[in-house]
Amino acid sequence: MTSVVLFQAERDSLWPLSLTRPSHSLQYGFRPISSYVKHALGAPEAALLPGRLAAQCREREPGLSVNPERLEGEALLVNGAIRPTPDVLERAGALGPGQFLDSGGEVAAARVASLPEGVPPTPEALKKLGCEGLRSEGSLLSGPWELVQGLGARLEGKGVVYGSSVQVEDDVVFDTARGPVLVADGARIEAFSRIEGPSLIGRGSVIHSARINGHTAVGEQCRVGGEVEWSIVSSFTNKAHFGYVGHSFVGEWVNMGAGCVTSDLKNTYGPIRVERGGTKVDTGMVKLGCFVGDYAKVSINAMLYAGRSVGVASHVHGLVSEDVPPFVVYGRSTGMGVGELSLEKALETARRMKSRRDRALTAAEEETLRLCFEQTAAERAAAVVVGKR
Repeated sequence: MTSVVLFQAERDSLWPLSLTRPSHSLQYGFRPISSYVKHALGAPEAALLPGRLAAQCREREPGLSVNPERLEGEALLVNGAIRPTPDVLERAGALGPGQFLDSGGEVAAARVASLPEGVPPTPEALKKLGCEGLRSEGSLLSGPWELVQGLGARLEGKGVVYGSSVQVEDDVVFDTARGPVLVADGARIEAFSRIEGPSLIGRGSVIHSARINGHTAVGEQCRVGGEVEWSIVSSFTNKAHFGYVGHSFVGEWVNMGAGCVTSDLKNTYGPIRVERGGTKVDTGMVKLGCFVGDYAKVSINAMLYAGRSVGVASHVHGLVSEDVPPFVVYGRSTGMGVGELSLEKALETARRMKSRRDRALTAAEEETLRLCFEQTAAERAAAVVVGKR
């Protein structure tokens, strides 16, 4: 029997979102990539991940064997950044023994008899094992913007679908003309909210008299106000006040202050380009907002240019016109410059935020943040223009 094994490169196409979370756990549209893999290829049994993610993945996904010493028996290796569309997953499932999908010089999927410890599933390593590469361009997601594009996929359901113990106050409008609105267990929708489908409101989340436009996925235990459109707002994140988030991916445990705005359209109406590895990449998207890493904090009235990234645990102020690395305090337009945020302050802030939800920062989560801080030191040093904070 063939086992399904997820794997992830040290730095893959979904960076910086994949710095603190396995790529397979990131949402493509309305559900995680691993959910698509499970439905099409079978439930994953193991995961080969960068060391920084191992302990946290074991804690959050106890059913996975993370970084086993050796894979025994035939395995279907699936890249966590695979494009989870039916055609790509079908090609992955149709691989014969000793074959792999080569997508732009990276492995999207491979069927192997065994994979010795320490051998990464790269085309070169697999060819040394006698595997045959099949060209399959576009089988991997090209960047985190495609996670947002995935919100265009169909959301199952019809009309307004409520979970249990849902509270909906008077004077709430649900517009299901273009798709369903799914409201999960324990959610509360406050008066004067307007929610347009297709949209998903996660368990225990509160919508504060907000305008939720279509193609929006709000995670668990979020607080959302103002206007949100075609965006993924990950679990335990607050955007409780007025302001606009559009065509964006917002990570977990993020706080977006009152009045903060993400731009998602250029004045020229041209396609939005993003910075990737020192070069500009055309996303082909006319509307694209921002990518905000886990634990980041966006201050009141901050303005984020289209296509920009905010790194893990960073605090941003004023106008954000460039990508922000992890673990910094950014405020060029305010005269604050860019300074390193100490690891201990980042951990202290994470603990405080989690305590407000009666949760604790686990040892595994702290380990992930510590390793991420170490791994991104060079990136941070290149941006810092003032001292530590």
